[in-house]
Amino acid sequence: YIGSRLQSKVIEYEETGWYDGDFEQKSDAEKARDLFLYRSNVKPVEERLKKFSLAVGGAWVASCLALNVASSSNPIFNQYDPRMLEKLSYDDKVAGVVARESNGRPTYCENRYYRTVANGGQGCN
Repeated sequence: YIGSRLQSKVIEYEETGWYDGDFEQKSDAEKARDLFLYRSNVKPVEERLKKFSLAVGGAWVASCLALNVASSSNPIFNQYDPRMLEKLSYDDKVAGVVARESNGRPTYCENRYYRTVANGGQGCN
C-alpha cells in the first residue's frame, strides 16, 4: 500500500478533513522525493518479504512432500499379520530379518494392545 502511494503520480486524500476524496497532481519535487523514498526504504523491504515468503512457501511444500513420502512408505513386514507370524515359525531367514528390524526387542513392544496382552510388555525396557 505504501509503495503504491509513493509511486502514484497523484495525491489522494482519504477522510482527513473537508477535502475528503480529493485528488491532486504531485509536483516534480514531490514525485522525485516519493520515488527516492520508495527506492531507498520500501522496495528493499518488499524484496526481502518476497524472498522470505518464497523460502517459507518452498519449505512448506518440501515438508508436505517429505511427510507424504514418509507416511506412504510401508514397513518391510507387518509384525502382526497372522500369515507373517505363521511364516516366522518355520522360516529362520525371515525370523532373522524380523529380529534385526526390532533391534533385539520383542516386536509387541511397539503396540500398546499387544504389549498389554503380553502382561505389561515384559522385556520392552
